[in-house]
Amino acid sequence: MKEMTEKVNKDQKNLPTAPESKRKKHPKWSKKLIITACICVGLLVGAGATYGVMESHEHGGLVEAVHHQKANKADIKVDQQAAIDKFHQKYKGKQINEVELEADHGQYVYKVKGFDKTNEYKVKVNAKDGKVISNKKEKLEAGEKKYQLAPEKAISRAEASSIAEKAAKKGSSVEWKLEQTGKDKSVWEVKVASGSQEKEVTINASSKKVLSVENDH
Repeated sequence: MKEMTEKVNKDQKNLPTAPESKRKKHPKWSKKLIITACICVGLLVGAGATYGVMESHEHGGLVEAVHHQKANKADIKVDQQAAIDKFHQKYKGKQINEVELEADHGQYVYKVKGFDKTNEYKVKVNAKDGKVISNKKEKLEAGEKKYQLAPEKAISRAEASSIAEKAAKKGSSVEWKLEQTGKDKSVWEVKVASGSQEKEVTINASSKKVLSVENDH
């Protein structure tokens, strides 16, 4: 019996085994390969995010340009003083410090801002028909200083547009803001558009001097 058992064991040891090349292999990724893969994915994600941001800025500029094109300057039937009068009808006895005319949802709108000792006020007026679109009142921030604007002492919007377009070298004026920035200083900020490019020109509203010309982003 012992001899038979030893023979069986010997026979089992001599059984043929599968060649090394045919054995199932389970390759393992090295740590270096994993790190390289992670870096590649990170670079791809980062590149996508950067492109998204660039595309967003580019898209924003194009949307704003199209927005201006939809707003027709020929529809500006109401003059600046009429918009200021609408403000005073709503907020009697308040001083104004800023008058803005800009494209808003395909139409031109005046935004007249004013103040007193405790609050600031804003009235939006449709530049085509003179109707008040909205008005609101907010508390002045602590230490915030406002200066009274005297529009009659400033150059006209038409003259400010001519100066701004000459300073920008090309394009047409599409938005305007007249603001009192100091006790004795008022400025026009005029946005000049040429295609999808825009420049903001700041002009001293009394001396007509061009203070700055900047690309508007």
